[in-house]
Amino acid sequence: MKPLWTKWLRRLVTYGIVKALVKIGEILPAQLGKSLYRSLGKLCYYLFRNSRRIAVANLRVAFGSEVSDKDIQTVAKATFANMGAFAYDVVKTRRRGIEWLKRVVVVRGMQNLDKALARGRGVIALTGHVGNWELLGAYLSMMGYPINVLATSLKDSRLNRLLVEVRRDVGLRVLDRSGGLIGAFRCLKRGEILGVLIDQDTSVESVLVDFLGKPAKTAVGPVKLAARTGAAIVPLAMLMTDEGTYEIEVKQPIEINGGDDSLKRDVELCSKAVEDFIRRSPTQWVWMHKRWKSVQGEIYN
Repeated sequence: MKPLWTKWLRRLVTYGIVKALVKIGEILPAQLGKSLYRSLGKLCYYLFRNSRRIAVANLRVAFGSEVSDKDIQTVAKATFANMGAFAYDVVKTRRRGIEWLKRVVVVRGMQNLDKALARGRGVIALTGHVGNWELLGAYLSMMGYPINVLATSLKDSRLNRLLVEVRRDVGLRVLDRSGGLIGAFRCLKRGEILGVLIDQDTSVESVLVDFLGKPAKTAVGPVKLAARTGAAIVPLAMLMTDEGTYEIEVKQPIEINGGDDSLKRDVELCSKAVEDFIRRSPTQWVWMHKRWKSVQGEIYN
């Protein structure tokens, strides 16, 4: 077991680097800043061996033998680079604001969100760790939509405060997942938007549904919340284009039955909606998470 001081030192250094990058990202010219962050993301592909190994293992599960090892590595490397670019645009948005977002974002299907909100029962905005999900929340907030996001606190309290600060600076209302679902119920009762992500294997109540062709543990919370509150579940995502701008697609609400006997079917419909975004842009999903650890944990050994 490593001594406690090494963990403390590692977290201190990590916090210092992240904070410095946030400050640098805010002041650098856009083209230079995004290029730097993208290069740093690509560098992480080489530096963080475990994350690289997880990404490659997940890609192999998802695409099997139909994709060569070289192509798998190419996708993994591009994913790391894209995560860097996404981080830069979130950081820079605190300075550039809504006028910049209006210039670089095209939206398709916003009427689906507006109609769902008009019902007055709140909306569960369903997405995943695909595209620039943080910037998606910022865009909706800056456009005047009342959006709340469920988030799990980071283990490092300093990093967590920094992340919450960045989110709040762009208008997001952050609900700590560890505090239960009281905040989620309240915001839906007020007729607001609750942003949730369901594409990771976590310790929350879940069921096994198909995801990218393989069974995966998937949270049931959004479906149960919708059934209890009458909120609409609206899938959406913000994907980056080849030109570095963004497109938001808002799908029609998912029709759920809401009963215990249809829970798995309802969760699978939600999962498929997120999967559709991932298949469209494979290099924009966080392959670094152990998505199949509950059913195929051996692939990460």
